[in-house]
Amino acid sequence: MPVADLLRLCKALADDTRLRLVRLLLRGPLSVNEVTQVLGLGQSRVSRHLRILAEAGLVVGRRQGTWMYYQASPAAAEPLVADAAAFVHRHERGVSAYTDDLARLEAVLERRRQRTRAFFDQVTDPDALQPLVDGDHCRQVALSLLRHGGARYVDLGTGAGLLLPALLECARQVVAVDASPAMLALARRTAGGAAARCDFRLGDLGHLPLADGEADGVVACMVLHHVSDPAGALAEAARVLAPGGQLAVVDLEQHHDERLREQAADLWLGFAVGDLEGWLHQAGVVVEQATVVTSPGRHPLIAIKGRKP
Repeated sequence: MPVADLLRLCKALADDTRLRLVRLLLRGPLSVNEVTQVLGLGQSRVSRHLRILAEAGLVVGRRQGTWMYYQASPAAAEPLVADAAAFVHRHERGVSAYTDDLARLEAVLERRRQRTRAFFDQVTDPDALQPLVDGDHCRQVALSLLRHGGARYVDLGTGAGLLLPALLECARQVVAVDASPAMLALARRTAGGAAARCDFRLGDLGHLPLADGEADGVVACMVLHHVSDPAGALAEAARVLAPGGQLAVVDLEQHHDERLREQAADLWLGFAVGDLEGWLHQAGVVVEQATVVTSPGRHPLIAIKGRKP
């Protein structure tokens, strides 16, 4: 790293507010508005601090439609930057307002989760869940990534359970997980007589109600864009996979269609392939296939096939 970059890095960290920012963004992406809520600072001041951290390489910005999100630079960043971020993480309790910042951060993330749960709890018609995407095509893509013969597969964010009948042809049992009781009730109806081979579990995808290594396969079909922390959800998926277990991820490629925020309660306007691959790598999943698939819907899909070593 050139000396000028080293000085910029040191200056960026020589401020208590920016240390608080790094501590927050190491936990996942936040919008500028969410950062202001956590720190209790004005937007112009927060934006200035974020710009300084970004110029030093400590954080990266990612536009989601009209919203701007920031997060800590990936672990594969410049080694000195990664070391600096790791140092802040190790000593984060020594930075001011530790308890208050994390309490307010959890409140912000809970508001994200509540918004999603509230949307799905009021859904009674499964067809209303997909106003702007072709759900049948998405499910076909997900199934194409899976092999038959597993003992237990997990359907993350099962929703109305529209994937369950096909998954039950691939595995002897399917664990259907969702954070919405209303969605689990719909999924049980969808499974019909095959519900006896399903295990319906209420739970958040960031804290899956499964033991380590409990699953032979995990499917995340059109669910990550509803999850507060997609990277954390993929890490949980990897945790519950048995060695050699397979993971299928299908989601929207990054787009700018703001309608999906209101009409389908999307938290994220799709993803970049590199982001999903990076999160899976951090979770210890080997990516065997990552492609962008055209869709009859308005937006292309990302299809990723992974395996736990």
